Amino acid sequence: MSKLQTIIRKLEFEDKNFVIEINSKKKLNYNEIFNNAIQKYSFLSKYKNKKILVVLNNSIDYFEILISTILSGNIFCPIPYFTSAQEIKKTYDYLKPQFVISDKSDLSKIITKNKIINISNIPNNKLVQFNIKKINENAVACIYYSSGTTSDPKGVMYSHQNIYSLINSINKDFNFTYTSKHFVCLPFGHTASINYSIFPSLFNRSSLIISDNFLEIANKFFYFASLYKVTYIQIVPTIAIMLLKIKENIKNYKLNKLKYIGCGSSTLPREIQEKFYKQFKLNLSNLYGLSETGPTHFDNPLNKRWRPGFIGKPLSVNKCKISKDGEILLKGKNIFIGYYKNMRLYNKVFENGWFKTGDLGKKISKDLFQFIDRKKDLIIKGGINIVPAEIEEYIYSFNFVREVAVVGLNDNINGEEIYACITIKTSNTKQDKLVENINKYLRIKLSSFKIPKQIIIIDQMPLTKSGKIKRREAKNIINKKIKTL
Repeated sequence: MSKLQTIIRKLEFEDKNFVIEINSKKKLNYNEIFNNAIQKYSFLSKYKNKKILVVLNNSIDYFEILISTILSGNIFCPIPYFTSAQEIKKTYDYLKPQFVISDKSDLSKIITKNKIINISNIPNNKLVQFNIKKINENAVACIYYSSGTTSDPKGVMYSHQNIYSLINSINKDFNFTYTSKHFVCLPFGHTASINYSIFPSLFNRSSLIISDNFLEIANKFFYFASLYKVTYIQIVPTIAIMLLKIKENIKNYKLNKLKYIGCGSSTLPREIQEKFYKQFKLNLSNLYGLSETGPTHFDNPLNKRWRPGFIGKPLSVNKCKISKDGEILLKGKNIFIGYYKNMRLYNKVFENGWFKTGDLGKKISKDLFQFIDRKKDLIIKGGINIVPAEIEEYIYSFNFVREVAVVGLNDNINGEEIYACITIKTSNTKQDKLVENINKYLRIKLSSFKIPKQIIIIDQMPLTKSGKIKRREAKNIINKKIKTL
């Protein structure tokens, strides 16, 4: 067994701590969850090293599939539940998994039916004994489909050793223990929930409380934190902003167990950190990491010298340094082992053994780093990575379109909002109708959160001498247009 499998195996003997679904009020201890997972294991154990695409809502079922996939030596490939059917199909075609485990009814229209397994249809065969598949430490445990820092398709291959090393470091550095209680309201397919709460809870066999999503419990967010005596919550900046707008009075809640709230996956403005503390007397920890590495730093608000605006100290699992041109470089056992079907890109993002994040940063002191900006053109909206090229490709499919630039502009709620500017081939084109048709087409092809807030037609696209679009200038043009509309 790998070390990861050995850790998961210990869940069988835990009957005191629980996983709780807020909406359904379903509550199972880890022994019960493990036994349910072993029943599903009998189905998955027919395979080994096969990719299992998982599209499930936040639930105990999710835990059971994760456990049985790891123990059976297969590869867990999570996709957030809100992802559109078309995009799931795109990931499916890229990964070519053994099958998809999901209860999303619209998938059957675009994916072969015998490749879709409804979670409720997996046979629950009771096993008197079972043999865990022996897996090499460097074998792939998970593939995280990520936009990352480039427009190339990217399946981030994360090994058993990667997960084991990363999660042990998180538990040690964040001081997560057996008595911790995590509250998850981010999508389970999101690596933030997987790395900050799901795996840490499994490793520690500590209690975890699940909400379907944040919007379901927005007005009772602190109520549930108080009710279940929660010690840790992971959110994204969008949720922090929403909580500030709700202006919930938390004076009557007992939140003494919750010392701070983790916030990551997108740029966290210092202003939001300060407003959040002023309103709730709780600090937001500004957390940094990538799909390729998991969390890499800990911004610890419990440190006496702590102040907002930084990403803190590197985790014990990895080293961090800043290159001559200001890029954040990382090295450690948490660094992924490859991009699926793309070793060329994998080799490209390493330099002398250091992973090049594509992010700009600054070393303030030995124990303090600062995130400055993204080096690439990636848009991060509400904590979700969005690659402009994906949206641009669909817009380019319209014959009347000459050039397209999709960019992210600062937004008080989502961190960044998506805008597009286009030039057209002929002045005879009915511009309003063209924009309307493009929007209709994008709604079919993309998830709703990827639809540009506005598509603006401009006279001339800013280009370099070699014909490449100057995105920064395109942003300025869009900004000026918006202000005049």
